[in-house]
Amino acid sequence: MSALDVNYAIGMLSDIVKQNNLPPKVLVVHRFTRNMLTNAKQIKLDPRVQVVINMDGWGQPWLKYDSYRAYVETEPVQFTGFKLFFHNDTKKGDPILTPGEVLLLNPKPLYIQYQ
Repeated sequence: MSALDVNYAIGMLSDIVKQNNLPPKVLVVHRFTRNMLTNAKQIKLDPRVQVVINMDGWGQPWLKYDSYRAYVETEPVQFTGFKLFFHNDTKKGDPILTPGEVLLLNPKPLYIQYQ
């Protein structure tokens, strides 16, 4: 998906918030490869929608850290997220990352998702 797609979703959510006098909404964009989100710098932020770029890949801790740095840290949008998989992250015998280990990332993910 491209920044145009994300901007479209932001616009739709923003309209819903305005029309219904609602509090801001959260848009979570899942990303586990570089090409999953193109032209991230062209995403237009709106105060009615909070955008989280969620590092959604599974695997060993080193791979997840590298993916976060490559896809989230180097191309920040607004807020950062990190996804942990109870089953897939432990397939090769590694333990699932602890909350403390996830919070060592820079910037610290503000959204942590477990599946």
